[in-house]
Amino acid sequence: MGETAGALSQDSAIKLLPMPLEPFDPAVASDDDLEWFGLPTPMEYGTNPAAAAFRRNFLRKRDDAPALRFLPALVPPAPTMMELVLAVAAPQTRPAQKSLNWSGGYVMPRDGRSLVSVMASWTVPSVSAPADGSASEFQSSTWIGLDGQKFYPDSSLPQIGTRQRWLARPPAKAEYSAWFQWWARGLDLPVLDLALPVAAGDQISAILTVLDERTVRCNLKNASQGIVLQAFDARAPAGLLVSGATAEWIMERPSPMGTDGWESYELPAYTDFAFSSCLAESAAPESPARREHDLESVRLLRMYEIDRKPASLRTISSAHRDLGPPQRLEMRYVAP
Repeated sequence: MGETAGALSQDSAIKLLPMPLEPFDPAVASDDDLEWFGLPTPMEYGTNPAAAAFRRNFLRKRDDAPALRFLPALVPPAPTMMELVLAVAAPQTRPAQKSLNWSGGYVMPRDGRSLVSVMASWTVPSVSAPADGSASEFQSSTWIGLDGQKFYPDSSLPQIGTRQRWLARPPAKAEYSAWFQWWARGLDLPVLDLALPVAAGDQISAILTVLDERTVRCNLKNASQGIVLQAFDARAPAGLLVSGATAEWIMERPSPMGTDGWESYELPAYTDFAFSSCLAESAAPESPARREHDLESVRLLRMYEIDRKPASLRTISSAHRDLGPPQRLEMRYVAP
């Protein structure tokens, strides 16, 4: 049915799943074939209409586009600047929901349930140097993830998304890429470059699905370019588990490796964009039934920076919930 791929031997345990041989149309494939390739199987979650619709759409090409292409997940192993970036979970926030490095939104389950999936689509924002920026490099990352928002024992965070980078050194330029990381508090785990091509304005769709308490399945698609990334499973670092405590949709300014989150990159100016089809699913112990969570219960985060002269806090990235329809989590850069 396809090419069988092996596992990547790195600090993060990544198992590459088989990749379809072209021509392969996932929109008409059987559930058995979709499961073999690690692709979403919409009928398995038919009781959740919005999540099933998102999965069906993930498997389809655009009406005006050629057939979907499949791309190996990882770029050849080589040192890159991406390996020097550490995604840092937002600190526990007060009711004002402020963060030095995150903006966006998150949801939490209730009644003893745990979150078992998160999904969304977004348009990759264009980035440039901020009007008052003096750094040689500005970075932001746009992603979905599980578990990073609150302090709790053995906190960790699987996350997947796109990176937007502005380099001010002549010649000034913007760079865009895709990545995955399983962040864990106190551990410098690598950020893995993914091979999905990314450009400003591209429509990205992503799904993280919990397979067991230590494993998540990762699906990523560039709908604008008609490319689906080879699916892969990621295992938590040793001793850590997926708790399913939160699900996030985030615009972040990451930190260089080794700074422990205290010295984030400056945020580039980015064009307004929105997370759409923001959904998470939760399950109760010993029950296969899943419950959908959308933006009705989202908790918003705004990113701020500290101005030292005069000493004050200034919002630099904000999130606004639009319940539509369709629902959207609208992200806006706040210029000085």
